[in-house]
Amino acid sequence: MAVDPLAVAVYGFVQRERVYEEAGIFWEARVIRHRCTMEKRCVKEHAENGNGQRDESPSKEDEEVLRLELMDADNDKYWKFLMKLDSNNCKEQDHYKVLGLSKLRYDATTAEIRHAYRQKVLKHHPDKKKAKGVPIPNEEYYVCITKAFEQIGTNEQKRKAYDSVDEKFDDAIPNEKSLNKDNFFTLLHAVFERNKRWSNTQPAPGLGDMKTPREEVEFFYNFWFDWDSWREFSYLDEEDKEKGEDRWERREMEKMNKAERERRRKDEMKRIRKLVEMAYAKDPRIVQFKKDDKDAKERAKIEKQRAAREKIEEEERKKKEEEERIRKVKEEEQRKAKEEKEAEKAKKNELKKALSEQRKRLRTMAESNKYWTGIDVGDEVVKMMERIEKICFQSTIEDLTSLCNRIENLKLDDEVNAVFEELDGIKVVKKVKVESKSEKEEKDKENQKVTWSSDENTLLIKATNLYPAGTVDRWSVVADYVNEHRKDKKGRPKKEKEVIQQAKLVQTLGMKAVENIAEAASTVPQAEASWSAAEQRSLEQALKQFPSSDPDRWDKIAEAVGTKSKKEAITRYKYIIELVKKNKANGSALVCSVVIPQSTPTTSIL
Repeated sequence: MAVDPLAVAVYGFVQRERVYEEAGIFWEARVIRHRCTMEKRCVKEHAENGNGQRDESPSKEDEEVLRLELMDADNDKYWKFLMKLDSNNCKEQDHYKVLGLSKLRYDATTAEIRHAYRQKVLKHHPDKKKAKGVPIPNEEYYVCITKAFEQIGTNEQKRKAYDSVDEKFDDAIPNEKSLNKDNFFTLLHAVFERNKRWSNTQPAPGLGDMKTPREEVEFFYNFWFDWDSWREFSYLDEEDKEKGEDRWERREMEKMNKAERERRRKDEMKRIRKLVEMAYAKDPRIVQFKKDDKDAKERAKIEKQRAAREKIEEEERKKKEEEERIRKVKEEEQRKAKEEKEAEKAKKNELKKALSEQRKRLRTMAESNKYWTGIDVGDEVVKMMERIEKICFQSTIEDLTSLCNRIENLKLDDEVNAVFEELDGIKVVKKVKVESKSEKEEKDKENQKVTWSSDENTLLIKATNLYPAGTVDRWSVVADYVNEHRKDKKGRPKKEKEVIQQAKLVQTLGMKAVENIAEAASTVPQAEASWSAAEQRSLEQALKQFPSSDPDRWDKIAEAVGTKSKKEAITRYKYIIELVKKNKANGSALVCSVVIPQSTPTTSIL
């Protein structure tokens, strides 16, 4: 590339030449984004004209997308409406009507708003009117057209602010009393359709009808109970912060505006909440769903009760079967026991019968052989008869059988007498052995007898007072105490069972500790020692007879005793109460028998 010296001298560098190319992918992408932003339903490529330039005017297909038939007619009536507008009060005007979009309103697309504004500018611009020679009373109407486009055509947030307070929107909701099963869907369907435009989540679910599935109905109410709205009320701000003189004033204006917006937003949420709650309460589908749930719950309850009843019946059946099985087992055991008993009885009868036969056999043999004496009558015969009877009753069947078998084979009387003498000798030896064994057992028992000295009895009483009932391993501790403190430690140590037996014996005999006698005798008042056993019994009977609720109780008690005054009876009663408390605190009943006078029965006090 050639370098121009003049350019270097003037600019100090070589100026690059700009290369111009046809619009490519970047330009096409920008057009597509622009048209998507304008909410065009379709994107069409612009054809080039004969000069090689792109034609920016909308094609016929683009014009078909615009709903021109829904735009207001631009006639004399519209011109008169423009003439009535006040440029100083543009905030109160209907911006959609000013642009000829009163039928479309919030449903109008950005492209339709731009198209309407373009048409109004081309026709009603003051310069256009003057060029056509149309007289114009004032040019303020054009300011209203410009303000309307600025509000709803240039910024989406500004348009939402105006749509939120559109005076043509119906905020009313039906009265709850006017709703019933027949007109529920007719009245509320249009209300929900109007209000779902405010939802941030689109598309918002509709009310539906009686045939709508339960899942969709529940989704509908969940959606509306968790309502998320974009509706805001900044367009109704009373204070324009841009008119503030300084930053502090603008902040205060914004603070007031925010508070008012929040109040209106809460009112709007209350309105939607009231609508949804009213619909939920009156919806016949919800009523039917609740009824179905109640019926299902009732059926589940009945089913549960039935299952519980069947379970109980099954348990009872099993219980009966188990009882029947146990009964059969017991009957079988009883039957077997009965059979065994009968068999044993039969066996005993057989043994008894066999024993009788052997006895008869022995007696018959003795009679036939004249009792092996050789004479018919005499002392020897009597003695032999006694010997035979004694052998019959003392011998077993085996011994009798053996004896009879031996005697049958003997022919001489002396041989038979020798057998009897031998049999008597064996019995004497057995008797001696039995007697020696019993004597040994008696001697062992005598050796095992335990003797208790007075010292050991005193120690036992002390130990039982020292370790009262409730002490862990009480009798083992008492036994150790006695064995450790007794004077004679050469004897056999006392065991726990022996200590328990001796304690019962001591309690039965009423033995007392020597130390306690001296101590307790000094604590007995002289006035208490004068009570006799008869007076004590009279006092006890009177205490049982007259209850504590009787106001004249002690007078009646003193009268019942006879020999004691009211004061003495009360003093005696208090003394007995203190005595019982002391004995309970010490954990001993033996000491109590010491402190009471000898004339007083101890058993009644204890």
